[in-house]
Amino acid sequence: MSTPEIEPFGFTEANEAVDYIANQAERTRLEPPTVSVTLGSGLKSFAERNTRSDNRLVIPYSDIPHFPAPRQHVAGHEGRLVIAPTGVGDSTMAIWSGRLHYYQELLRDGEKITDLDVKRAAIGFYIAVCRALGVEDILTSNAVGAVWPERYKVGDVVRVTDHILALDEDFGIPADERWFADRKEADPDYDFGTADYFYGQANLYSPEIAAVADSVAADLGMKLPTGVLNWRKGRGYESPAMVEAIRRSGGDLAGMSTAPEAQRARTVGYSNRPGQRQFAAFSAVTNVAQIEHAQVLSHADVAEAGQSIEDTFNPFMMELVRRLAARRQQPPVAA
Repeated sequence: MSTPEIEPFGFTEANEAVDYIANQAERTRLEPPTVSVTLGSGLKSFAERNTRSDNRLVIPYSDIPHFPAPRQHVAGHEGRLVIAPTGVGDSTMAIWSGRLHYYQELLRDGEKITDLDVKRAAIGFYIAVCRALGVEDILTSNAVGAVWPERYKVGDVVRVTDHILALDEDFGIPADERWFADRKEADPDYDFGTADYFYGQANLYSPEIAAVADSVAADLGMKLPTGVLNWRKGRGYESPAMVEAIRRSGGDLAGMSTAPEAQRARTVGYSNRPGQRQFAAFSAVTNVAQIEHAQVLSHADVAEAGQSIEDTFNPFMMELVRRLAARRQQPPVAA
C-alpha cells in the first residue's frame, strides 16, 4: 500500500488556493488585494470597523483549497479571510483574521500531520497565498509580552525591527524554484540552486514600510517604539528565568507568531528592496513581564488586553494601509 502524498503547502497549492479566492472576488467585483493585514490575538475588530458588510468578501479558511486546518482554533483568531476596499481608488486589502501557530495540531483529511517540514511550510502558507495573489505589502500583527518594563507598557504598538528564533528554526521552506519563475524569465542564466537555496535575513522587516509607519504614528500623535521579537513555539508563556535569558540575548518582545512568516516571506519574494515587495510587523503589548516574580498569565488575559489596544491599533493600521495603497498607485518617477 503506497503512502499518500503529503501537501507541501508550496507553489502549486498556493496557486490553487488563489484560483478559488480570485473567482470569489470576481463575483463581488473586487480587485485583487495589493496590501495584506494579519490580525493577532484580540485584534479581530479591525475588519469589522474598517469594512462594510455590503462591500466585502468573507471566506472561511475551511473553504479555501489546501488551507491548513488546526485541530482547535485559538480564541481571538476567527479563521477567515476578508477582502475589502482600502478607500484608495479601487484598491483592496486582504485581512487574515487568525493564523496557524506552531503549537497547534495540524490536520489533513482529519489526520494529524507529524512531518515537521510540512508543518513549518503550513505556518507560512497564507504568506505564499499573498504572493500568488499579487499582494505587494504584507503587514502582520501579533500580541506579545514585553521583557523590559522600563521601555514598554501594556497598550503600546511596537514596530518590529528583527527577530530571534528558538533553536535556529527555519520556516523558509519549501525551497520551491517555481516561486522564482519570474526571475528566470528576466535572467535566463539565473540558477535557483546556487542563488536562492541559502537566503539572507538582513532587513526581514521593511525599512520602507517603517518610514511610512513612523510618519503615520507621528501624524496620529501616538508613540511607536521599536523592538526585537523573540519567537518561541509555545504554548507556555515565559518563566522569569526565560525572560532574563531573552533580555540577555537582545530580545525585547516575546511572542509565538510572525517570525516564521517573515522567513517565508523572504523566500517567496518579499525582498524589502526599495520599490519591491515588502513585509512588516507590528506587535501589541498585552503584558509586561516582571522578572522579580512568577506571573500567572492566561490567553484570556492576552486577548482582553489586545481588545483594549484596538482603539490605538485600528486607526494606525488603517491609515498605514491607505498610504501604502496610495504609494503603489503612483506612477514611477522618470529617471
